[in-house]
Amino acid sequence: MDLNYLYYRQQIETSMAEAAHSDAARKVHGELAEEYEKRINEAVGRSQPKANATMALAITAREVGESES
Repeated sequence: MDLNYLYYRQQIETSMAEAAHSDAARKVHGELAEEYEKRINEAVGRSQPKANATMALAITAREVGESES
């Protein structure tokens, strides 16, 4: 799996959890963000540190900039 995709999806789910209007939606999106975070950590050989949401935004912004050129 592409690491950039995992960072992107983790950030999307985090954003959706923060914007959710119900506790149920917030919980589900939060859990999905955590699962993506686990997959990121497995992919890069870490078990403890959390994925860096800022890095996910930077990667996503770079991808958008590359696709526009």
